[in-house]
Amino acid sequence: MISCLDYPPLNDRFDISLLKNSYLFACQKDIEIIKPGNVNINSPHKDTSAKDYMLSSVNSSNQLFDKDISLGDRVLNSIMETKKETKVNTNLGIVLLCAPIIHALINYNQTGLKDAIILTIDESSEDDTVKICEAINITNPGGLGKSGKFDTKSLPRMKLRDIMNYSSSYDRISYQYSHNFVDILDFIVPRISFHIGNKHSLDISLSLTYMEILSRIPDSHISRKFGDKIAKKTSNNASDLLKILDRENSPDYIANELNNLDYEYKKKGINPGTTADLLVASLMIFNIFRV
Repeated sequence: MISCLDYPPLNDRFDISLLKNSYLFACQKDIEIIKPGNVNINSPHKDTSAKDYMLSSVNSSNQLFDKDISLGDRVLNSIMETKKETKVNTNLGIVLLCAPIIHALINYNQTGLKDAIILTIDESSEDDTVKICEAINITNPGGLGKSGKFDTKSLPRMKLRDIMNYSSSYDRISYQYSHNFVDILDFIVPRISFHIGNKHSLDISLSLTYMEILSRIPDSHISRKFGDKIAKKTSNNASDLLKILDRENSPDYIANELNNLDYEYKKKGINPGTTADLLVASLMIFNIFRV
């Protein structure tokens, strides 16, 4: 199983189809498992369904895996392809997280993943920053991209790491860029591996990992929508439920508790979307490096 250190160079294992299949698999699981507050095949939102998310994953995959484009084009082209058929925001966070990982594995597959991601971010151009800002503007997620200093609407020409470092204080996806994807590589992927090693099914393992992310990292999508206090309260609520679930081995019991929480979150409009996005990118990596 994967540890926080096991992201070696792919070398001869590199195959673009491995990356694409892992991405599509992670997106499929995203709508199959129970992630309280998020869309799944049995529980839509008012404006989106599981079908919207699957269509978005397929459409974005048509651009994400082009071998010969820049990071900025990889993000922007994927979002533009998505928006041709899906008008609401289904996958901006997923694309923003997965694109640098995919770019790193395509262009630096003789290097370990951690170093490859660092190279991807540090060697990106100001034009990449502009195109990523364009993708954010096209999607227009609530509250993201607006700040007193660097508003994405102004298409700032600056280093990608610099703008992500600025926004990392209020957006956990930006935090991954400014901190070399530490949450994903050193926390989330190993937790997926841990739960599978504990003989949980993949679906239960992913649901428990989702709850662990939420309990440890207040969701920045909730913060933008409801404020930091509600985001922290949601994290505390997830932590309390995890203490109960830790004492239970019954998959049916775990699923029932998660479904109850899903109902409560959706009734209140609480959607831990950033948490879900982090899990998708982590599952993609887990699947790529799983031996």
